[in-house]
Amino acid sequence: MALAILITLEKEIEGASAAYAKADAPKAMARELEKLDFAARCKNVPQFSSFLSESRAALEAQLRADGFDPSKMRLPPEQWYPAIDGLKTVREVAAYVNEKLNDFKQPRPILKNLKAAEDLLAAAEAIGVRFHFTKADVK
Repeated sequence: MALAILITLEKEIEGASAAYAKADAPKAMARELEKLDFAARCKNVPQFSSFLSESRAALEAQLRADGFDPSKMRLPPEQWYPAIDGLKTVREVAAYVNEKLNDFKQPRPILKNLKAAEDLLAAAEAIGVRFHFTKADVK
């Protein structure tokens, strides 16, 4: 299993969500999250890590699987962000990666993942659906 940075939408968008799901899991983005956050800072847009949140249900399930009782814990609420904010970050970071290809181990997969994220966030923005990034284990 590898770590990936996925987009979670407040509600699914028919077509756009399916197209995003068909794209390769953004493992390259997760591997280079610190560099992508640095790129965002250089471009004066919010960092990817500032948009990270977890589904409360998924967090509770993980805690139960690890032997904890989530009802006895103060879990953070799931945070949602305007898609336009994520869209600005994705576009600016994609421009940075294109400018500095040699600074990244796998720039092509990152750019492919950023393009898929841009398409999904643009569809979400068009209909007012909020999002957050989620860290997930994928095959």
